[in-house]
Amino acid sequence: MLARKTVGQIIALHIISVFLISGKAANCINKTVDYKELLKGSLKDTLPNIPLEKFGNKYYYFGAIYQGNFFQAMQYCHYHGMNPLSVESVEENNFLWEKLKPFLGAGEYHFWTSGTTLSDAHWVWLATGRPIIYANWFPTQPDNAGNNEKCLEVRYVPASKTMMWNDHVCTVPKHVICESSQASCVSS
Repeated sequence: MLARKTVGQIIALHIISVFLISGKAANCINKTVDYKELLKGSLKDTLPNIPLEKFGNKYYYFGAIYQGNFFQAMQYCHYHGMNPLSVESVEENNFLWEKLKPFLGAGEYHFWTSGTTLSDAHWVWLATGRPIIYANWFPTQPDNAGNNEKCLEVRYVPASKTMMWNDHVCTVPKHVICESSQASCVSS
């Protein structure tokens, strides 16, 4: 019985995440959602807001429930009026680490970003087209192991006390961090 309840809760959280970042939410981002109440009530009667974190002129969504490959992560963010993450400074990287700590706790998570070398051997942020200038790679990374690691993941690893980067195979399912510079509703 406990396993069924856990699976049911996971399914409910996934449904909530779809509603949270679907374009159907009529409200803007400055309101919080009580997830326990949402689970008790009818989803059709409650269209919650996207829980976003703000840094500078960017708003971030931590897709810790969703998992997909690099291309699906890009599609997921774009569908919801956002882009996959592009980290452009040590301050932004540290901000994300600090915001992920209370959100994720002690577990290790891997998130797709928009970083890639798909077009050539140079790392770029696909979402912005800019070359990657600031980087926080794990030691010995990027290494393009097996000549097949063309996409950039960020890893939330509590033991490292920072958000570190790694190149990885683009087809492996991971979570995603989406971002937007829109100050109003994220999705239309």
